[in-house]
Amino acid sequence: MGDQEGTSWEELKSMFRPSGVHMGVMKCDIESCTQCGLCVENCPFKAWELDENKNPRLKQDYACFSCYNCMVACPTGAISIGKPYYAEDGSFYETQGGPLPAKMPAEPRDADGNQDEWTEVERVILERRSVRNFKPDLVSEHLIRRVLEAGRFAPSSGNCQPWKFIIITDKDFIKEMNAACYPILNMLYSAYTNDSAVKNLVQRYVQNPNPGTYDPRIILGGVGSIAKKDVLVFPDAPVVILVVCDERSIGGPQMAAGTCGQNMNLAAKALGLGFCWIGFSQVIDKIPELKEKLGIKYPWKIYTAAVLGYPKFKQEGVVPREFRPVTWFRGGGQDPVIEKD
Repeated sequence: MGDQEGTSWEELKSMFRPSGVHMGVMKCDIESCTQCGLCVENCPFKAWELDENKNPRLKQDYACFSCYNCMVACPTGAISIGKPYYAEDGSFYETQGGPLPAKMPAEPRDADGNQDEWTEVERVILERRSVRNFKPDLVSEHLIRRVLEAGRFAPSSGNCQPWKFIIITDKDFIKEMNAACYPILNMLYSAYTNDSAVKNLVQRYVQNPNPGTYDPRIILGGVGSIAKKDVLVFPDAPVVILVVCDERSIGGPQMAAGTCGQNMNLAAKALGLGFCWIGFSQVIDKIPELKEKLGIKYPWKIYTAAVLGYPKFKQEGVVPREFRPVTWFRGGGQDPVIEKD
Protein backbone atom coordinates (compact mmCIF):
# COMPACT_ATOMS: atom_id res chain seq x y z
CA MET A 1 0.00 0.00 0.00
CA GLY A 2 3.05 2.25 -0.10
CA ASP A 3 3.92 4.60 2.77
CA GLN A 4 1.58 3.57 5.60
CA GLU A 5 1.74 6.85 7.51
CA GLY A 6 -1.20 9.04 6.55
CA THR A 7 -2.97 6.17 4.75
CA SER A 8 -6.59 7.11 4.10
CA TRP A 9 -9.87 5.21 3.96
CA GLU A 10 -10.09 5.79 0.20
CA GLU A 11 -6.71 4.13 -0.31
CA LEU A 12 -7.79 1.07 1.67
CA LYS A 13 -11.45 0.92 0.66
CA SER A 14 -10.90 -1.80 -1.95
CA MET A 15 -9.35 -3.98 0.77
CA PHE A 16 -12.07 -3.48 3.38
CA ARG A 17 -14.92 -3.41 0.85
CA PRO A 18 -13.70 -5.57 -2.05
CA SER A 19 -15.97 -6.04 -5.03
CA GLY A 20 -16.16 -9.02 -7.33
CA VAL A 21 -15.69 -11.60 -4.56
CA HIS A 22 -17.37 -14.92 -5.34
CA MET A 23 -17.66 -17.51 -2.61
CA GLY A 24 -17.25 -21.14 -3.59
CA VAL A 25 -20.30 -23.02 -4.78
CA MET A 26 -20.67 -26.67 -3.79
CA LYS A 27 -23.38 -29.03 -5.00
CA CYS A 28 -25.12 -32.05 -3.50
CA ASP A 29 -26.61 -34.85 -5.59
CA ILE A 30 -29.78 -35.59 -3.64
CA GLU A 31 -30.19 -38.96 -5.38
CA SER A 32 -26.95 -40.34 -3.93
CA CYS A 33 -27.07 -38.42 -0.62
CA THR A 34 -27.68 -40.55 2.50
CA GLN A 35 -28.57 -37.51 4.66
CA CYS A 36 -25.77 -38.39 7.08
CA GLY A 37 -25.00 -34.71 7.68
CA LEU A 38 -21.20 -35.15 7.62
CA CYS A 39 -20.81 -32.43 4.97
CA VAL A 40 -22.55 -30.01 7.34
CA GLU A 41 -20.45 -31.12 10.31
CA ASN A 42 -17.13 -31.03 8.46
CA CYS A 43 -17.49 -27.54 6.95
CA PRO A 44 -15.07 -25.24 8.85
CA PHE A 45 -17.24 -22.14 8.28
CA LYS A 46 -20.61 -23.91 8.64
CA ALA A 47 -21.69 -22.93 5.12
CA TRP A 48 -24.10 -25.89 4.88
CA GLU A 49 -27.46 -26.53 6.50
CA LEU A 50 -30.14 -29.21 6.22
CA ASP A 51 -33.40 -28.27 4.52
CA GLU A 52 -36.87 -29.33 5.65
CA ASN A 53 -36.28 -32.77 4.07
CA LYS A 54 -32.88 -33.13 5.79
CA ASN A 55 -31.03 -32.68 2.51
CA PRO A 56 -27.86 -30.55 2.65
CA ARG A 57 -27.85 -27.14 0.98
CA LEU A 58 -25.70 -24.03 1.18
CA LYS A 59 -27.04 -21.35 3.50
CA GLN A 60 -28.39 -18.15 2.01
CA ASP A 61 -25.66 -16.13 3.76
CA TYR A 62 -22.56 -18.31 3.69
CA ALA A 63 -18.79 -18.17 3.20
CA CYS A 64 -17.03 -20.97 1.31
CA PHE A 65 -13.31 -20.73 0.59
CA SER A 66 -13.13 -23.97 -1.41
CA CYS A 67 -11.37 -26.24 1.06
CA TYR A 68 -13.54 -29.18 -0.10
CA ASN A 69 -13.73 -30.70 3.36
CA CYS A 70 -17.38 -31.45 2.68
CA MET A 71 -16.30 -33.66 -0.23
CA VAL A 72 -13.87 -35.84 1.74
CA ALA A 73 -16.40 -36.48 4.51
CA CYS A 74 -19.17 -37.62 2.16
CA PRO A 75 -19.35 -41.44 2.13
CA THR A 76 -21.14 -41.66 -1.22
CA GLY A 77 -19.43 -38.96 -3.30
CA ALA A 78 -22.62 -36.90 -3.45
CA ILE A 79 -20.79 -33.58 -3.00
CA SER A 80 -19.17 -31.90 -6.01
CA ILE A 81 -17.68 -28.55 -6.97
CA GLY A 82 -19.96 -26.04 -8.67
CA LYS A 83 -17.42 -23.22 -8.82
CA PRO A 84 -14.40 -22.48 -6.62
CA TYR A 85 -13.89 -19.27 -4.65
CA TYR A 86 -12.36 -16.40 -6.61
CA ALA A 87 -12.02 -12.62 -6.68
CA GLU A 88 -12.39 -10.93 -10.06
CA ASP A 89 -11.13 -7.48 -9.07
CA GLY A 90 -10.15 -5.29 -6.11
CA SER A 91 -7.33 -5.76 -3.61
CA PHE A 92 -7.59 -9.54 -3.60
CA TYR A 93 -7.80 -9.99 -7.38
CA GLU A 94 -5.36 -12.58 -8.68
CA THR A 95 -7.18 -14.90 -11.02
CA GLN A 96 -7.14 -13.20 -14.43
CA GLY A 97 -10.87 -12.58 -14.44
CA GLY A 98 -12.08 -15.96 -13.24
CA PRO A 99 -11.45 -18.85 -10.87
CA LEU A 100 -8.22 -20.80 -11.07
CA PRO A 101 -8.77 -24.38 -12.24
CA ALA A 102 -9.12 -26.90 -9.42
CA LYS A 103 -6.99 -29.90 -10.35
CA MET A 104 -6.20 -33.26 -8.80
CA PRO A 105 -2.50 -34.19 -8.43
CA ALA A 106 -0.61 -34.96 -11.63
CA GLU A 107 -0.03 -38.67 -12.16
CA PRO A 108 3.29 -39.80 -10.64
CA ARG A 109 6.09 -40.55 -13.09
CA ASP A 110 9.53 -42.05 -12.54
CA ALA A 111 12.82 -40.52 -13.71
CA ASP A 112 12.23 -41.86 -17.24
CA GLY A 113 8.68 -40.54 -17.46
CA ASN A 114 7.00 -43.90 -16.94
CA GLN A 115 3.88 -44.24 -14.81
CA ASP A 116 4.80 -44.78 -11.17
CA GLU A 117 3.23 -45.15 -7.70
CA TRP A 118 3.10 -42.55 -4.94
CA THR A 119 5.59 -43.12 -2.15
CA GLU A 120 4.27 -43.46 1.39
CA VAL A 121 5.47 -39.95 2.22
CA GLU A 122 3.79 -38.47 -0.86
CA ARG A 123 0.53 -40.23 -0.03
CA VAL A 124 0.55 -38.86 3.52
CA ILE A 125 1.09 -35.36 2.10
CA LEU A 126 -1.63 -35.65 -0.54
CA GLU A 127 -4.28 -37.24 1.70
CA ARG A 128 -3.70 -34.99 4.72
CA ARG A 129 -6.62 -32.70 5.55
CA SER A 130 -7.30 -30.36 8.44
CA VAL A 131 -9.31 -32.22 11.09
CA ARG A 132 -11.77 -30.22 13.19
CA ASN A 133 -14.04 -32.97 14.52
CA PHE A 134 -12.57 -35.23 17.17
CA LYS A 135 -13.45 -38.21 19.33
CA PRO A 136 -13.38 -37.54 23.09
CA ASP A 137 -10.56 -40.10 23.48
CA LEU A 138 -7.42 -38.79 25.13
CA VAL A 139 -4.12 -38.86 23.23
CA SER A 140 -1.25 -40.62 24.99
CA GLU A 141 1.61 -38.32 25.98
CA HIS A 142 3.90 -40.81 24.25
CA LEU A 143 2.24 -40.00 20.90
CA ILE A 144 2.17 -36.27 21.63
CA ARG A 145 5.93 -36.40 22.24
CA ARG A 146 6.46 -38.14 18.88
CA VAL A 147 4.59 -35.30 17.16
CA LEU A 148 6.67 -32.72 19.04
CA GLU A 149 9.90 -34.48 18.11
CA ALA A 150 8.95 -34.20 14.43
CA GLY A 151 8.62 -30.45 14.97
CA ARG A 152 11.87 -30.20 16.93
CA PHE A 153 13.78 -31.77 14.04
CA ALA A 154 12.45 -29.36 11.39
CA PRO A 155 14.90 -27.24 9.37
CA SER A 156 15.55 -23.64 10.46
CA SER A 157 17.65 -20.73 9.18
CA GLY A 158 21.16 -20.93 10.56
CA ASN A 159 20.01 -23.95 12.58
CA CYS A 160 18.77 -21.46 15.18
CA GLN A 161 15.77 -23.69 16.10
CA PRO A 162 13.76 -20.70 17.40
CA TRP A 163 10.75 -22.65 18.69
CA LYS A 164 9.36 -24.08 21.88
CA PHE A 165 6.04 -25.77 22.58
CA ILE A 166 3.30 -25.27 25.15
CA ILE A 167 0.92 -28.23 25.44
CA ILE A 168 -2.55 -27.88 26.93
CA THR A 169 -4.61 -30.99 27.66
CA ASP A 170 -6.62 -29.38 30.48
CA LYS A 171 -10.14 -29.03 29.02
CA ASP A 172 -11.07 -26.24 31.42
CA PHE A 173 -8.02 -24.23 30.37
CA ILE A 174 -8.90 -24.74 26.69
CA LYS A 175 -12.39 -23.41 27.42
CA GLU A 176 -10.80 -20.44 29.17
CA MET A 177 -8.67 -19.69 26.10
CA ASN A 178 -11.71 -19.89 23.83
CA ALA A 179 -13.65 -17.52 26.08
CA ALA A 180 -10.76 -15.04 26.24
CA CYS A 181 -10.18 -14.97 22.46
CA TYR A 182 -13.84 -14.59 21.49
CA PRO A 183 -14.42 -10.88 22.38
CA ILE A 184 -11.43 -9.71 20.31
CA LEU A 185 -12.48 -11.59 17.17
CA ASN A 186 -16.13 -10.64 17.66
CA MET A 187 -15.12 -6.97 17.91
CA LEU A 188 -13.08 -7.25 14.68
CA TYR A 189 -15.98 -8.87 12.81
CA SER A 190 -18.50 -6.34 14.15
CA ALA A 191 -16.27 -3.44 13.05
CA TYR A 192 -15.61 -4.93 9.62
CA THR A 193 -19.29 -5.54 8.85
CA ASN A 194 -20.40 -2.06 9.98
CA ASP A 195 -20.08 0.60 7.26
CA SER A 196 -19.24 3.30 9.79
CA ALA A 197 -17.06 1.32 12.21
CA VAL A 198 -15.01 -0.30 9.44
CA LYS A 199 -13.23 3.01 8.84
CA ASN A 200 -11.77 2.73 12.34
CA LEU A 201 -9.84 -0.31 11.15
CA VAL A 202 -7.63 1.89 8.98
CA GLN A 203 -5.51 2.85 11.98
CA ARG A 204 -5.34 -0.79 13.04
CA TYR A 205 -4.05 -1.67 9.59
CA VAL A 206 -1.46 1.13 9.67
CA GLN A 207 -0.10 -0.25 12.94
CA ASN A 208 0.09 -3.76 11.50
CA PRO A 209 -0.04 -3.62 7.67
CA ASN A 210 -1.06 -7.20 6.96
CA PRO A 211 -3.65 -7.28 4.13
CA GLY A 212 -4.28 -11.01 4.65
CA THR A 213 -6.03 -10.21 7.93
CA TYR A 214 -8.86 -8.66 5.89
CA ASP A 215 -9.12 -11.25 3.11
CA PRO A 216 -12.86 -12.04 2.77
CA ARG A 217 -12.17 -15.75 3.16
CA ILE A 218 -10.75 -15.29 6.62
CA ILE A 219 -12.70 -12.34 8.00
CA LEU A 220 -16.16 -13.27 6.66
CA GLY A 221 -15.57 -17.00 6.91
CA GLY A 222 -13.21 -17.71 9.79
CA VAL A 223 -13.70 -14.69 12.05
CA GLY A 224 -17.39 -14.54 11.11
CA SER A 225 -17.98 -18.18 12.09
CA ILE A 226 -16.40 -17.57 15.49
CA ALA A 227 -18.31 -14.31 16.01
CA LYS A 228 -21.59 -16.09 15.23
CA LYS A 229 -20.56 -18.85 17.68
CA ASP A 230 -20.82 -21.49 14.97
CA VAL A 231 -17.27 -22.64 15.75
CA LEU A 232 -14.62 -22.21 18.44
CA VAL A 233 -11.13 -20.73 18.09
CA PHE A 234 -9.77 -24.01 19.47
CA PRO A 235 -12.07 -26.84 18.32
CA ASP A 236 -13.17 -29.48 20.80
CA ALA A 237 -9.95 -31.50 20.72
CA PRO A 238 -8.09 -33.15 23.60
CA VAL A 239 -4.75 -31.45 22.83
CA VAL A 240 -3.72 -27.88 21.99
CA ILE A 241 -0.13 -27.25 20.87
CA LEU A 242 1.09 -23.65 20.91
CA VAL A 243 4.16 -23.03 18.74
CA VAL A 244 6.04 -20.18 20.41
CA CYS A 245 8.99 -18.60 18.58
CA ASP A 246 11.82 -16.24 19.45
CA GLU A 247 11.16 -12.99 17.56
CA ARG A 248 14.92 -12.51 17.14
CA SER A 249 15.24 -15.69 15.07
CA ILE A 250 17.37 -15.73 11.91
CA GLY A 251 15.26 -15.02 8.85
CA GLY A 252 12.19 -14.26 10.97
CA PRO A 253 10.03 -16.65 12.99
CA GLN A 254 7.16 -17.12 10.51
CA MET A 255 8.97 -19.56 8.24
CA ALA A 256 10.37 -21.45 11.21
CA ALA A 257 6.92 -21.83 12.76
CA GLY A 258 5.54 -23.08 9.44
CA THR A 259 8.22 -25.71 8.79
CA CYS A 260 8.11 -26.87 12.38
CA GLY A 261 4.32 -27.07 12.40
CA GLN A 262 4.08 -28.89 9.08
CA ASN A 263 6.50 -31.54 10.30
CA MET A 264 4.18 -32.11 13.26
CA ASN A 265 1.15 -32.07 10.97
CA LEU A 266 2.49 -34.88 8.80
CA ALA A 267 3.74 -36.88 11.78
CA ALA A 268 0.28 -36.68 13.33
CA LYS A 269 -1.32 -37.97 10.12
CA ALA A 270 1.18 -40.84 9.95
CA LEU A 271 0.28 -41.77 13.55
CA GLY A 272 -3.46 -41.88 12.81
CA LEU A 273 -4.14 -38.55 14.52
CA GLY A 274 -5.99 -35.50 13.26
CA PHE A 275 -4.29 -32.11 13.22
CA CYS A 276 -5.56 -28.61 12.45
CA TRP A 277 -3.68 -25.33 12.26
CA ILE A 278 -5.06 -22.59 14.53
CA GLY A 279 -3.82 -19.26 13.20
CA PHE A 280 -6.25 -17.35 15.43
CA SER A 281 -4.11 -18.46 18.37
CA GLN A 282 -2.09 -15.27 17.79
CA VAL A 283 -4.99 -13.34 19.36
CA ILE A 284 -3.57 -14.47 22.72
CA ASP A 285 -0.85 -11.86 22.22
CA LYS A 286 -3.52 -9.22 22.93
CA ILE A 287 -4.60 -10.85 26.21
CA PRO A 288 -1.95 -10.00 28.88
CA GLU A 289 -3.43 -12.16 31.65
CA LEU A 290 -3.52 -15.21 29.39
CA LYS A 291 0.04 -14.61 28.17
CA GLU A 292 1.17 -14.39 31.78
CA LYS A 293 -0.55 -17.64 32.69
CA LEU A 294 1.12 -19.33 29.71
CA GLY A 295 4.49 -17.86 30.68
CA ILE A 296 4.99 -16.03 27.37
CA LYS A 297 7.03 -12.84 27.36
CA TYR A 298 9.49 -11.11 25.04
CA PRO A 299 11.27 -12.26 22.96
CA TRP A 300 8.81 -15.16 22.75
CA LYS A 301 5.51 -14.94 20.88
CA ILE A 302 2.84 -17.37 19.64
CA TYR A 303 3.16 -17.68 15.88
CA THR A 304 0.82 -20.58 15.29
CA ALA A 305 -0.90 -23.43 17.08
CA ALA A 306 -2.63 -26.70 16.39
CA VAL A 307 -5.24 -28.99 17.87
CA LEU A 308 -4.62 -32.71 17.96
CA GLY A 309 -6.79 -35.76 18.51
CA TYR A 310 -8.42 -38.82 16.98
CA PRO A 311 -10.72 -37.99 14.02
CA LYS A 312 -14.42 -38.41 14.80
CA PHE A 313 -15.08 -39.62 11.24
CA LYS A 314 -13.22 -39.78 7.91
CA GLN A 315 -11.78 -36.33 7.20
CA GLU A 316 -8.91 -37.23 4.90
CA GLY A 317 -8.54 -37.77 1.18
CA VAL A 318 -7.18 -36.19 -1.98
CA VAL A 319 -9.11 -33.15 -3.22
CA PRO A 320 -8.42 -30.72 -6.09
CA ARG A 321 -6.18 -27.74 -5.48
CA GLU A 322 -5.87 -24.46 -7.38
CA PHE A 323 -3.39 -24.71 -10.24
CA ARG A 324 -1.23 -21.69 -11.02
CA PRO A 325 0.99 -21.66 -14.12
CA VAL A 326 4.55 -22.89 -13.55
CA THR A 327 7.41 -21.09 -15.34
CA TRP A 328 10.38 -23.24 -16.45
CA PHE A 329 13.83 -21.88 -17.35
CA ARG A 330 15.52 -24.83 -19.03
CA GLY A 331 19.11 -24.96 -20.32
CA GLY A 332 20.36 -24.46 -23.85
CA GLY A 333 19.33 -20.84 -24.25
CA GLN A 334 15.67 -21.65 -24.57
CA ASP A 335 13.07 -19.05 -23.75
CA PRO A 336 11.11 -19.58 -20.55
CA VAL A 337 8.14 -21.90 -20.90
CA ILE A 338 4.94 -21.29 -18.96
CA GLU A 339 3.28 -24.59 -18.11
CA LYS A 340 -0.42 -23.82 -18.03
CA ASP A 341 -1.74 -27.34 -17.41
